[in-house]
Amino acid sequence: MSINYIPRVTQLDAVHLDKQVEELFIQQIFQATKYLEPGILQAVLPELELLIRTWIFKFSFYNKKCTFGQEMLSLKYKPENISTSKMYWYYGYKIGLNYVKDRCLYSWTSNTRIQNVIHKMETFQLVGDILNFLRFIQSGKYPMLIDFILGLELTADKLTREDLTDFSWTRELLWHNFIELMGTAISLMNMIGLRSKLSTVLKYVWWRKHTKSSATSSQAVMTHSTVCACCSNKPVLPYTMGCSHIFCYYCLMANKTVDKDYACPKCYFNGKELNKFVMV
Repeated sequence: MSINYIPRVTQLDAVHLDKQVEELFIQQIFQATKYLEPGILQAVLPELELLIRTWIFKFSFYNKKCTFGQEMLSLKYKPENISTSKMYWYYGYKIGLNYVKDRCLYSWTSNTRIQNVIHKMETFQLVGDILNFLRFIQSGKYPMLIDFILGLELTADKLTREDLTDFSWTRELLWHNFIELMGTAISLMNMIGLRSKLSTVLKYVWWRKHTKSSATSSQAVMTHSTVCACCSNKPVLPYTMGCSHIFCYYCLMANKTVDKDYACPKCYFNGKELNKFVMV
């Protein structure tokens, strides 16, 4: 009799085991070839990883209809959900795309257009993984995006890791994965640009009114206690933007590059002309 309900923590454990199995194979290859001349292995590293992943795919998912991590935990995909075409799509998404990305990074590092395409692909994949993980927390099915796309549902005849289904373990593992994904999502956000866009929509928040009322230029003065208005440290290569506050050159230029309408965080003055501060 098969078990239809698979605990979320057990499914996530299988995903982590798959990653560890792949890393173990790659580490063994590096260990066996560590005495070779440096640079020989790096030239064909994408192809080497492709062969390792293909071998793992052949003797796990292709032959047994489950990954090595799932097999360790007595999990498997429902046979009625698997077809030859789905196997090819699974291979292309999990292995083919990784190879294309790695080879492009190795061979066309200086090609800006290709690198931008690869970056956009990775961004879309990360967003998809985040959305799928949120859906997985709610439904308890399809821990990986490719499983959801192809409709590959897990089942089991028994659970060999029932001790891991304890509520505290489940909460800890799910929370750890959730925090990791949230950190990835936040790192993709342009917080300065986001605040600028919100300022045009939310016209009645207090700091927007403050911006309008404080938009006056004044002379900057630097003393021994002056700190950068952005990082609150001693100004490095001090610059001004028309208000009475002083910035580090890199702090000011970085913010202005990201957001042309960047305003002083102290007085909210939006200066367009950046000048090097000169002591008189």
